[in-house]
Amino acid sequence: TGLISGCGQQAQHEGASQQNPLLGKPAPAFVTVDPEGNAVDLNKHLGKDVIMLDFWATWCAPCRREMPLLQTLHNERAFTGLQVIGIAIDRQPDVQAYITEAGISYPILSGESDAIAVSDLFGLSGLGLPFTVLVDSDGNVLTVHIGELLPAELSELVTVSQKVETGKLDVVEARAQLQRLATD
Repeated sequence: TGLISGCGQQAQHEGASQQNPLLGKPAPAFVTVDPEGNAVDLNKHLGKDVIMLDFWATWCAPCRREMPLLQTLHNERAFTGLQVIGIAIDRQPDVQAYITEAGISYPILSGESDAIAVSDLFGLSGLGLPFTVLVDSDGNVLTVHIGELLPAELSELVTVSQKVETGKLDVVEARAQLQRLATD
């Protein structure tokens, strides 16, 4: 099991997102729990929705700053084929208290060792939080963004994923655009 080393360490890992061995490959399936303890299977979404997996923790300030952006995205796009799913690497009671306080309504999965194991599946153990994995509607990893998502970056991720989904952009060119985003 990996160890998440801290939060907001984007500068230390710049470019690491494009070295992820899962890029272009099927997203690993997993089952973990929501804050109420109900099992949730990622396969429910794979192959039909674009999925934005956001790994975060209640103690991570950059994570908390980006969550309102993700909530807005969820409010605007939840019924158009883009599903935001938060994965909290944190204690269940802390997660439940925070999502209630912050008014987060997109699906949140959580757990300590379980969530770390899920981050390991995506090759991201030890890289710090937050990090975001964008999975296309075919179930393949389109990109991995390490560090806090700023509004312009989130907008670009969404725009590129929309172009891929509508056939206006092929996956290779999408990855090239997203790689430029990771290194700018």
